[in-house]
Amino acid sequence: MLSATDFNNLSPRHQAKLVLEQGHYLHHIIRGWCKIDLYWFHDFYVELWFLYDLKTIGLVRALTNKASLEPYLETIKLKVTT
Repeated sequence: MLSATDFNNLSPRHQAKLVLEQGHYLHHIIRGWCKIDLYWFHDFYVELWFLYDLKTIGLVRALTNKASLEPYLETIKLKVTT
């Protein structure tokens, strides 16, 4: 199992590949011209930021605290422990 710290040390391309293959899709939100997919990956959440073409990933971000999940908590229920 990969920790959030180890995950953050990988290249963004490798991060995205792992999340798309092994992560569990949960939800998405739209921010401007980005679609942000939320995944559960091992024991933390990951965001994949897709640009407007929905094919290009502009950012991969591991979420390790409750504050990072705030945008999602308005539209879905997630069990969040601190």
